[in-house]
Amino acid sequence: MATSLEEAQFALRTCENHDQKEIIGYCKTCQEKICSSCIKEEHATHDWETITDILRDKKRSLPQECKQIRNSQLPGLRKELRRFDVKIEEANIRFEQNEATLNGSRQSYISKINRLFDEKINECRQSSDATTQIYQGKREGLKQKVEFLDVMTTSLDADINTLPDHDILDMEKEMREELEKALSYSADKYTCTTVFVPGLMDVSVLNNMIGEIHSVSVEEKLNIERYSQPIVSINSNFDAKAWMMKGSDTSPKLLDNYGEELKCMKTKCTDLIISRSGDFVLTSKNKCSISVFSEDENEIRTIDTKPLQPTHISKTDNDDILLTLVDDGDAYNLEPTSRRIVQCMTLTGKVIHTYEFRDDAKTRLFIRPRRTAESKNTNICVVNQVSKNSGELVVLHRDGRVKFTYKGEELKLREFNLVDVECDSKCHVLVTELSSRSIYMLSPEGMYLCALCQFNNLYPYVISLHEDNFWCGFYDGKVKMFKYTN
Repeated sequence: MATSLEEAQFALRTCENHDQKEIIGYCKTCQEKICSSCIKEEHATHDWETITDILRDKKRSLPQECKQIRNSQLPGLRKELRRFDVKIEEANIRFEQNEATLNGSRQSYISKINRLFDEKINECRQSSDATTQIYQGKREGLKQKVEFLDVMTTSLDADINTLPDHDILDMEKEMREELEKALSYSADKYTCTTVFVPGLMDVSVLNNMIGEIHSVSVEEKLNIERYSQPIVSINSNFDAKAWMMKGSDTSPKLLDNYGEELKCMKTKCTDLIISRSGDFVLTSKNKCSISVFSEDENEIRTIDTKPLQPTHISKTDNDDILLTLVDDGDAYNLEPTSRRIVQCMTLTGKVIHTYEFRDDAKTRLFIRPRRTAESKNTNICVVNQVSKNSGELVVLHRDGRVKFTYKGEELKLREFNLVDVECDSKCHVLVTELSSRSIYMLSPEGMYLCALCQFNNLYPYVISLHEDNFWCGFYDGKVKMFKYTN
């Protein structure tokens, strides 16, 4: 910067690339100041104007643009600052809750285990501090951007007619760059949570039975907004890509981890999975069948499910399949002859197990099984829709005994409207719930742990998790990919 405005007004700006030639133009394509040689060479095909012309326009438009940033953009960015404050406060409250849970359990145990409790509290504190540092770091970065933009826009607005011409261009470029960086900050992109889950105490195994510290974080990495119909199926695979289907368009599409469509299958279906060998397994509700296709879409076999309709399909840990099968009767008012089942079978069509009734062979397990997932401990999780807008999670042992049923008791929702279920590598159960627009996490034993993701105006519909790639398809057509750390 020149030492004074007077010096700046008369300072000769020259091109560093062409023997200090005088700057005479501004390339709007590259947003760079250029000399006559630049115009003839690397910027020959670009859109450019003379310094005089571009500054005439800038002096007319920049004050209004600065006001627009202050009035429209900065309030939103300050709101994001407050949202980070809420996240930080929630992390502190979560730690206080964890500490209270641990101290409450401590009272029922002998003094020998006090040290173990203190170690667990310290672990919670370290995790909470790490979470707080993440949020504070993001908040501080956004705060600096907001403060810079406030000063910059005020300065440009007030001094536009007195600032040196070249300084105006430099300041405008820097202001736009910082604004773009500031707008990329969003508290919704970061979710970090730590939950202490107490265990049943046993003196012989104190350390294990105190409980476990589950520290899970979800960070948004990708947001796709090109679709308008509900995402009805999504399946991630081994190379961080995902197959998805939307609304009435029942042709699966392959998305990469940049959101680009790589492939569209010709075969239409209701749902699909990809086997470990790379074969596609597709269900057809209308045809009452399951079809197995090779990677190049050559049909290998078809499995008939008549008279039952296969609605959804998932994959077990040993590469068998779980099917939800329903008859074509009334969705929720069942007759004695109604069939609502979950079936486990091989890829060749051999039925391994049919889940339909409880141990008494009379009481139905499901009203309308919606989606399924098998956890690493071979529990079978089933979203059971009991009415149009409400449901429950039924978790079965592999042999068909009910392990637990979760109806969202802690959430105190008017309707517990479950859609999809997934299990992570630690056997946590993840479910999407429409009425609260959330993805919830349960422990392997059915204990409510936390709201893993909550969305203001989006309805999470279907989810798929493979290693640390967590995909979510929304009812309004959006698709997000998160980094999932457990």
